[in-house]
Amino acid sequence: MPAPSLEEVQRWMVSRILPPERSGMAGVEVELNPQAGDPGAERLGVYSGGYLARMEEALEEAYPAVRHVAGRKGFHVLAHDYAARYPSRSYNLSRAGLHLPEFLKTHPLSGELPFLPDLARLEWAVAEAFHAFDHPPLDPARLSAIPAEDWGRIRLGFQPSLRFVASAWPILDIWEARNRPVAEVHVDLIGRPQRVMVFRQALQVRCELLDEPQETALRALLSGKSIGELPDLVPDWFSRWAAAGLIVDINT
Repeated sequence: MPAPSLEEVQRWMVSRILPPERSGMAGVEVELNPQAGDPGAERLGVYSGGYLARMEEALEEAYPAVRHVAGRKGFHVLAHDYAARYPSRSYNLSRAGLHLPEFLKTHPLSGELPFLPDLARLEWAVAEAFHAFDHPPLDPARLSAIPAEDWGRIRLGFQPSLRFVASAWPILDIWEARNRPVAEVHVDLIGRPQRVMVFRQALQVRCELLDEPQETALRALLSGKSIGELPDLVPDWFSRWAAAGLIVDINT
């Protein structure tokens, strides 16, 4: 049998490191040389085991609250199940957890902890906000230069880090307890929905509760609606957003 090509060897090695990708390699045989008395197949196991370990570490970094409430064993199983379903295809492991909120919707762990998918959505919003680009906040002098008759036509630009997560569960309270011992965490889960605004200030990601009207207004403005199209817009909201550095641009 002729020796496999470099591409075939590469694909063969990937199929051994990423378990879901074993298909399509029938008939390809790669001989691994032993070294220092260790069989080649055993040495290859270092790569496959290392891949799963790095995936678990990447997920733990992005989802510390999920890791906290799931426990070490529960999160270990979750991470390996997830890696089997969504093997990383990026050079950047910070993106490895992209699909975990959706994956959790049908994972057995969420049967015991039904708030986990929403908690994961909040944590992914935090991770994305941390890595988002930052723009200089709006110069207040630009507001004073706008004629009064143009205010209704103003459209606002916001920081790219701005995110919203709405849940039927108190996900912000659970997230804020992520560094406390589990025995000391007492969060009332029933009948406590929360809407969370996520954004970054300097190098710190902030999570703040919103009421439904304010979230609706922000989403409408982000979609491109003008101030004049939102008759229920509260002036104090505008001041709050500007003070937090969320508004970065205006146009008419």
